[in-house]
Amino acid sequence: MKIICAIIIIAAVAAGGFYLGFRTGSTRDAGVESEEPSWKDLYAGVLRTYIDPEFPDSSFAKFNLYDLDGDGTPELIVSEGEFHMCEAEIFTVYRGVVYCLGSFGSWGDFGYAPETGYIYSGMTGQGVTYTTIHQIVDGRARELVSFYDTTGYYADPEDGSYEVDGEEVSQEEYNRAWEKYGGNTDDDFTARKYDVNEDEITRVLNLPY
Repeated sequence: MKIICAIIIIAAVAAGGFYLGFRTGSTRDAGVESEEPSWKDLYAGVLRTYIDPEFPDSSFAKFNLYDLDGDGTPELIVSEGEFHMCEAEIFTVYRGVVYCLGSFGSWGDFGYAPETGYIYSGMTGQGVTYTTIHQIVDGRARELVSFYDTTGYYADPEDGSYEVDGEEVSQEEYNRAWEKYGGNTDDDFTARKYDVNEDEITRVLNLPY
């Protein structure tokens, strides 16, 4: 079995592939190293997996490049749509390998605060709001805190509850936690900036034609 896996990986690298299994939910074990990896080439390999070879212009996916962790190399953000349950995937290059850090947000986007590097991943439905805040550190998306508010679900908000990191708290404690982790998100930031097609991949990543 080990020999078969090795053959598959060698064949994928030889074919120019840098992206194996990310969209099935794997993370740090999904990276495939190249001898001299370029983040542009790595991200181009990721983006091309979103293109249907039979219908290359049919994708609703969009992407953006943004340095979310302030290390000088941008992260790749890919959003496959703009519907309520659609999240945006974040990819990063760490020590020469590209990793998928997970999916965040809703409506194909998430909030981002440049001053702190906080990534705000929220979901609201039927008066219930769930929000997690992450920060990228050493090639990983670390969850800092989670918020859960059910008061909007009830006619009388007092029938609902507030939770911080899974622990029920008072509204005052909830608000204090928000003040600690809240921040000014960049209203101009978006995961959905460029179309996912070969021309845009080449242009945005400044690859040779």
